[in-house]
Formats: sequence, C-alpha cells, structure tokens
Amino acid sequence: MPDDDEQTRGDGAGGFDDNGELDRLDDEDDREGTTATPDEVIALILDESQAIPFHDLPALSSADNETAGNLLSMWPRISAARRREVLATLQRQAEDDSALDYDRVHLTALQDPDTATRILAVRGLWEQEREDVMRLLVTTLRSDVEASVRAEAATILGQYVVSMEFGMLPEDASEFLCEALRDSVEDGGEEDEVRARSLEALGAASDEWVAEMIAEHYESGTARLRLASIRAMGRNASDDWLPILIYNFDDDDSETRAAAAIAAGQLLLDTAVEPLALLAEGDDDDEVQLAAVHALGEIAGEAAEAVLTRLLNAEPWLADAARHALAEARLIALDDAEDDDEDERE
Repeated sequence: MPDDDEQTRGDGAGGFDDNGELDRLDDEDDREGTTATPDEVIALILDESQAIPFHDLPALSSADNETAGNLLSMWPRISAARRREVLATLQRQAEDDSALDYDRVHLTALQDPDTATRILAVRGLWEQEREDVMRLLVTTLRSDVEASVRAEAATILGQYVVSMEFGMLPEDASEFLCEALRDSVEDGGEEDEVRARSLEALGAASDEWVAEMIAEHYESGTARLRLASIRAMGRNASDDWLPILIYNFDDDDSETRAAAAIAAGQLLLDTAVEPLALLAEGDDDDEVQLAAVHALGEIAGEAAEAVLTRLLNAEPWLADAARHALAEARLIALDDAEDDDEDERE
C-alpha cells in the first residue's frame, strides 16, 4: 500500500474530506442493472483519468474471493483521493439500495494508510452483524493510530451492542465487545471523543454497570463525556432517565439541549411530549427545535401528532421537519394497529 497520508479532497462527486464527511452525490435515479464484470469495474477504477463508473459499481456487490483478492491488489495502486471517492460513492449507493453489499470493499480499506479513507471504511461496515467483523473493529478501536478512526469504530460497534441486546451475539463475543468498549471509556489517557463515543455505544446495553457508568459520567465527567452520557441515556431505554433529560432541556448549551431532546424521544414516553413541544415551538436554536420535532415523531401517538400538526403552520423549514415527523408518527401508529390486529387474530 502507498505510505502517503494524502489529505486532499477528491475532486469528483462523492468525495470524502479530512474529517470523514461525505460529499453528497447528485441524485442518480435512472440506474440500470450493470452488465460490467467485477474485473472490468476494477480496471475502470484504476484509470484515474476517468470518472468513477457509478452505474457499474454494483458489480462489486457481494464480492467473491477472487474479486476480493483483485480489489486488494488494486487498492494501493490508486491515489488516496480516488480511494476515498470510491468508498464514498459505494456508501451512497448502499444507503439508497439496501440490497447492495460492499462490505468486502470496505474491509479491503480498513488498514489503508490514509486516515480519512479508514474512517469511511469503518463507517461502511455499519450494517454488518458478523462476529469476525466486530472483532476487527475492536482491533481498530484499540490500536488505530488516529483518534478519529478509533472514535468511528466505537460508533459502529454500537450497532453490535444493539444486536447483543437482541441475543444475536454469542456470550463470549458479547463479553469481548463490552470489555473493549468499557476499557475505552475508562482509559484516562484516551482522547475524550473516543471515550465518549464508546460510552454512547455502550448505552444500549441493559447491564446495571452500564447504567452506573452513564450516571457517573453525567455527574463528574468532562463536558464531552457528560454529553455522551445524555446520548447514552436515550439508547439505554430506561424510563428512569427521563427526568434528567427534561432537566437538560433548559441547559445553556444548545448541543446539550438537542441531545437531551433526541434521547427523550428514544425513550418513547408520552410524558415527554409536552416538554418537547415547548422546545420545538419556543427554543431559540434551530437545531434544538429540529431535534425536538424528530423526537416527537419517534414517540408518535395522539398528543405528539397534535403538536406536529400545529407546527405545520410554523416557518417553512420547521413546518417541513414537522411534516416528515408527522408522517413517521402516523406510520408507527399504523404498524402498531396492524400488530394489534394480528394479536387479536391469534
């Protein structure tokens, strides 16, 4: 692999910047099935005088061992900017079409010398459920030289914590995962952002020690860890956190208020609707208002829908957010009604 750590942004659509942020592609609604072979797509990627072959990239989905080997051979022969652009484009396609599986491409880039490329490689594994991939991500969390990459690994490992809670991880793998995240949170020499992301990831675990860790960092942690503890409260799904979250609706820091609003929505409690309505209608920060609107959409129910309906007459940007949240709330209500009908038939 090249030993350069190029931090220049790719010029093509779908580039990936130094902070791991994705340049969004223009909409490509007219995709057709590709007729290119994986080898042909790899050859096109290698030719940096040409644009990324957007329509042909699906040939790399669910890559077999031969294609994975060819990807590994090709990868160090293209520039860092091109590598970022490829992964960014794949990520956008996978977001638009859940049938596409580019995990083997992302795994190829997990040890890339370019920091931003590694961030995107980690991020591209967010839907993975395989235990061996989880263990690779734990290795990244523990040993990557860049804190930004370690932080991204912690966030993606949060998906595995959710899987663990649903019994989808073996016991030994669950213990390994929780130990790695706990070690990260408790490592005083680690960057705050990595510790915070690890705490947020652990929030979804129902173990008592996790709740105690959340409370500890809420009370005495750094500003970043306190914010992480608020986010973890929502993932923890315990009703006991709601009074603390509502208390933080009045915090001087807008990021804290927004995080508390999102977390309150994740608890799905009707008692949060009225205080969230006050935030949505009266907070002086746009992001806090949007967070409250999103939370109301997650809670759903008649009270939340009434608030969101009122907000349809607000300023256009807020009314648009309320419209989307209202649609989400009504979809949840419809799903709940269908579940009730099935229960009655049984």
